[in-house]
Formats: sequence, C-alpha cells, structure tokens
Amino acid sequence: MITPYKHGLLLMRNDRLHERGWRSDQCYKFIFSHTGNGLYEMARGDIIIEEGKFLMMNPGEPHRQLHVTDEKFLVELNETLVKNVCVDLGISNTLPDFASISIRHPQLIQWAAFVREFIVHSDSNERSFFLEHSITQLILLLMKHAPGSHKSELSIPSTSAPLSYAVTAIKESFQEDWTLDELASLTGLSKYQFAHAFKESFGVSPYSFLQLYRIIKSQEKLVHTNDSILSIALSSGFKNLSSYNHLFKKLYGKTPSQVRIHHH
Repeated sequence: MITPYKHGLLLMRNDRLHERGWRSDQCYKFIFSHTGNGLYEMARGDIIIEEGKFLMMNPGEPHRQLHVTDEKFLVELNETLVKNVCVDLGISNTLPDFASISIRHPQLIQWAAFVREFIVHSDSNERSFFLEHSITQLILLLMKHAPGSHKSELSIPSTSAPLSYAVTAIKESFQEDWTLDELASLTGLSKYQFAHAFKESFGVSPYSFLQLYRIIKSQEKLVHTNDSILSIALSSGFKNLSSYNHLFKKLYGKTPSQVRIHHH
C-alpha cells in the first residue's frame, strides 16, 4: 500500500520484503519496524531495525533493503517540509543530519502505531488527508527525540528505577570510562540482567548508549566553539581522536572536521 501526500508518501507492505537494489533518494526516510526485524545495508555498514525501533535515513543516503520480516513501514519526508517545520518551530534553520542508528522511543512507537491503525482501516482519500495533518507531528517528534546533528542533548525516555540510576550516572559523568559491571552495580541487577533490561528500554546496549551520548554532547562545542577537535574528543570521554572520528563518521557519514566546516 502506497499513500501519497503533498510532501511525500507512506509505504506499508507485506510483500517484496526480500533484497532490493541500491537507492539514493533526495528525501528523509523514517523506517519503523512494527513486527519482526528489518535489515538494511548502508555505505557505513549494515543496520538492523528490531521490533519497536526506528531508523532515520538522510537525503542522498545510499542504501538498500536486504530483508524485512512481516511488514515494511516507511514514510518519506520532503526536505523543504522538514526545514519549514524546523524554522516555524524555532528548532533549527538548517537541515538536520540524523544519526544512522536504530533506536527505540515510546512517542515514536505511539505515533507509528496510531497512523498504521488508521491507514489500515480507511480509504485512500482519508489516508492522504490524514497524513497531511500527521506528518508535522512526526517531524516534531523526530526533531525532539531522534539523535542527530541538531541536538545538544540526547532525548532519553523516562524510566523507573533501577535503570534510571544508571542513566543518571551516564548523563552526569559521560566522560568517565564506565564498565558494564560498574553501571550494573548502580542498579542492583546482574550485568546480564542490566544489559537485557537496558536494551529492551532504549533499543541499544549500555555501551552504545554511552558512546552516542558522548557524540551528541560533543556537537555543540564542535559547531559553536573553536576548541580543537582533539580536545573536544578527550573532554567528551573518548580516549583518542581516532575513536571519536571513527564513531562520528559511522553515525553521520562525515568527519567532525567536515561538519565544523559546513557550519562555519
């Protein structure tokens, strides 16, 4: 099922879920996994979108679908629409680069579930009209909760103890060289229980979360100061410049130097 709207389209299908050819479209793509897993290949490596998680692809991002289980749910977002919404809301006056990481957030799950349910039980005219009024909500949620270049703080879903103790520790001391055992000890769980519960809540491992948080926190200094990239990397918790550059490029397809030049 393909539902076009003024600035893009929504695709929801249960067929043709096998390997597809390479694509590079000049639009943002919100891909959500309602059931099962999706596997996509990008220039920076393969990305799995597990059930309940979403991935944002940036305009011009080369990618191809390797396999999707059960159902594909994708929304294309026109660059102009994204920029207009960002400017109108005072969020940003430049197009964001979203980080290439699949992640879970309850508000995005709720949006996708609500839209999916409406699309299934409505006719084509209703679907297009409905999307016209729902896409702005999606963009707002993505700007608020999806990790990207526009962020100086990582949006973290509220969680109850004991996970909240570990999350608070990461936020307050993200420069520290945390181990899984140390974080788990804050929660009273074994490291295996902690790692499983953490990924269930946030969609990523504690280590991936910590590294993503460090990248997000580094971005404001990268764009708005003249601090050396080495000092930014070290003050953000990375042991050396190489590891910072490597993760940054894996997430954005650009080095920190390229991002700094683009914004200056």
